[in-house]
Amino acid sequence: MIYFDNAATTSVNSEVLNSFNELCVKYYGNAASNHKYGQDSSRLLNMSREQILKLFNLDNSYQVVFTSGATESNNIAIKGVALAYQNRGKHLITSSVEHPSVLNAFKQLEEEFGFSLTILPVNEQGCVALDTLKNAMRNDTILVSIMHVNNEVGSVNDIEKMSEIIHKYPKCFFHSDTTQGITKLPLNYKVLDMFIASSHKIHGLKGSGMLIIKKNIRPLPLFSGGGQEDNIRSGTNDVPRDVVLAKTLRLEIEKTNKNYQHIKEINNYLKEELKGIEEVVINSPDINASPYILNFSLTKHKASVVVEALSLQNIMVSTISACSSKKNEKSHVLTAMNKGITIASNSIRLSFDENNTINEAKQFIIALKKILNELR
Repeated sequence: MIYFDNAATTSVNSEVLNSFNELCVKYYGNAASNHKYGQDSSRLLNMSREQILKLFNLDNSYQVVFTSGATESNNIAIKGVALAYQNRGKHLITSSVEHPSVLNAFKQLEEEFGFSLTILPVNEQGCVALDTLKNAMRNDTILVSIMHVNNEVGSVNDIEKMSEIIHKYPKCFFHSDTTQGITKLPLNYKVLDMFIASSHKIHGLKGSGMLIIKKNIRPLPLFSGGGQEDNIRSGTNDVPRDVVLAKTLRLEIEKTNKNYQHIKEINNYLKEELKGIEEVVINSPDINASPYILNFSLTKHKASVVVEALSLQNIMVSTISACSSKKNEKSHVLTAMNKGITIASNSIRLSFDENNTINEAKQFIIALKKILNELR
């Protein structure tokens, strides 16, 4: 199988899986219990938190909150913080190309809780222009959430310069959905007040994620319960799943530079080959882009039919993103980039990891050309 859908989910690293299985046997005590088994589990959780902060060069002014993944992490950060700090102001800012777990969280705050929401447009590269953000900031802005790497086209926002703009307003917090950039692209995470990771995007376990948040920020808990995770996320910790997240992150961070160069080579080859196919329009930008994602549209054939044909040849790619692909909708990201309805409703996304090869890329191009010719 050729698997080019790593932005949706990745294979589980065998080292991570083995560690998880061992921990399931050894550390099954409830981390909230007072007996030795519980204390051992709690101690292991805290060690993992410390390791994760060190991986991101963060001090103890931050804390790690274990969650079930990116969607929950984004909801805690956005809804939890907005509701907790609405006495400071009720203006929120996000961008038009965010993941649904960000956009829909903000829309709920606007529609059901009376917040004022500004959704920033993006340029042709799919990025938020710094002047656009600067002009949108207000004295009553309390939260900005702008993603680091776009999950559909791979656009990369300048998070560090955005932070300079946002933090001129002392009442405002800066959150970023870093799901697609974490362990892949360099970023000074100290410029953020909150950021997230989802384990299954980086060869870890599904149902595992984290929110890293400054300790002085106290979001309103979305779950009422026993007060676990410093009363930010109640519920019994899945200790083995939470603990192996630290290992998952470490294994990927150690390979960041090596993986980047390898993926860049694959991306460059595919981009050049795709440009030679008459009906292909490349949507991923040439600048400010992650090589891990390559998005293109077809102008003559239906993308969903081509994706199905590729799948029958054991080549796995996606249309739009995994969160939207079954709805048969046009891409809100490509629409925001002013690509037009034909392009926005007929895109294919390729997404890579370190296990992919140039030979796989060559096989993909051969298969794609053959399918396009046969469908005529």
